[in-house]
Amino acid sequence: MTQTKQSARSLRTVCAACATLLLARGVALGQHQGDVWIGVNTSGQLAASSNGFLPDANYAMLLPVNGIIKGWSNDDPGFDHVLAGTDLQPLASGAQIWLEVVAVDPAFQAIDDGFQFLNEPGEDTLLGGSTVHEHITWHINNQDPAFDPEQCVWHATFVLRDDGSTGYATSEPFTLNFTSADVRANGVPADGDFDNDGGIDADDLAALAACMDGGGPEHVPDPYEPGVTTCEVECLNAFDFDDDRDVDLSDFAAFQRLLGE
Repeated sequence: MTQTKQSARSLRTVCAACATLLLARGVALGQHQGDVWIGVNTSGQLAASSNGFLPDANYAMLLPVNGIIKGWSNDDPGFDHVLAGTDLQPLASGAQIWLEVVAVDPAFQAIDDGFQFLNEPGEDTLLGGSTVHEHITWHINNQDPAFDPEQCVWHATFVLRDDGSTGYATSEPFTLNFTSADVRANGVPADGDFDNDGGIDADDLAALAACMDGGGPEHVPDPYEPGVTTCEVECLNAFDFDDDRDVDLSDFAAFQRLLGE
């Protein structure tokens, strides 16, 4: 590649990153439930607390962007330190916490404050010290040649690493789930109306069957029923009545009661 082409490519990279940050970043003030809370377990290993955003379980909704960059983007969830009284111990002074990529889905990337794109295993970014509170930008790029328009959830797997004097053990890998679909807000119950037509009927029952797809406890909905076009987020929005992040027989029983009304 010529120097001119390299310079142009670098400029495009920086401009795209700047635009993403300007469109998606907000000022993160104070600890809040929507962040991944970082602490140390009893074995001296970095881990995410159950008090904040739960990796491998919660879904982060990214917002449409249609300016210089396209697709969906946001800076939530961020990363925050735990306080005393949670299920993990707070980070000690001297900690230096890094976020390292294990794997990401095609067309997905994270962008840090240094305009570094994180989309390959081994790439990392410094989150901060013992009082870490950092928000980086998450981006689903629908201009990427690998973008799949049928996909509605993108996964990014990371580990937390300590390069500081505290020397905490590296965390177990954890996965953050990002979606371009609307996510039912906290406190808003599932209503069984999958097609949003104002009623509970046979069409919703067919969607429920597809969402269950032979599942059970801890089964993530993965529907394959012909004619039902959806994704796991939409299944959970409509049918996860007990908010345990699956659609199973207990949810089916709750749906039956609604169907009989």
